[in-house]
Amino acid sequence: MGLQRVRRITKVLLGAMMASGVVACALVAQTDSDRAAWNAMMLSPVGALAPLARDPIDDETRQANVWLRYGRWRYDVDDAIHNTVGVTVSRPIPFPLGSTELSLTGAYVSLSCSMCPSWIMAGASLSSTLWQQGEIDEHFSRLGVSADVGGAHYRGSSQTDAGSFATAVVAGLGVPLILNWHLSATMSPGIGTGRIALADGIHSGTRRTLGAALALIHASGLALNVGWQKVLIAGGPTEIGAGLGWNR
Repeated sequence: MGLQRVRRITKVLLGAMMASGVVACALVAQTDSDRAAWNAMMLSPVGALAPLARDPIDDETRQANVWLRYGRWRYDVDDAIHNTVGVTVSRPIPFPLGSTELSLTGAYVSLSCSMCPSWIMAGASLSSTLWQQGEIDEHFSRLGVSADVGGAHYRGSSQTDAGSFATAVVAGLGVPLILNWHLSATMSPGIGTGRIALADGIHSGTRRTLGAALALIHASGLALNVGWQKVLIAGGPTEIGAGLGWNR
């Protein structure tokens, strides 16, 4: 039964990845608003860092969870590689809408070109579980929503700022493995809006998003996460990332 669940999770995530590629290729229009939304979201935690696959939130254990996160993306072969390193701290909070978790993230974006200035970014996220079947360390399924807000500041001479807001539906599955390990998976289609200040003025727009993640979580609290995030725009890259966390 456990192996069947793992195969099911893998098929779901692979299907989502294939679907995102097809959708992205179909988005032929690239207006100024499209590009503004894409830039602003990719320069905030919602686009620059891959999602985290989490176990169900335990309301009785109100302890902070800490993640060290890494993300990497590149628009095309002529673009510099964007490396993002960040820290996320999460904690369950009292909230009337299901089990809710607040997360705060701080991150630093460095580019592979030696002369390119860096970006600094910060963000906050609320994630609520609306429906859940099963418990922590068991087979479980859950459905929830998330809302993210973030911003970034360019440390170069232009002093550019960017900000974004995004919301997503989060579907999750989990299955216990051997040696006290647990596999969790999430898929999160959503939509976001971004605003960026450039030399020629302030631009804003809205784009759809799609993300997914897999996490191996040990009973001791150690967690290893891999994921990807895509802000859907014609020819846009997929951001890939990893995370190391402590979940107890």
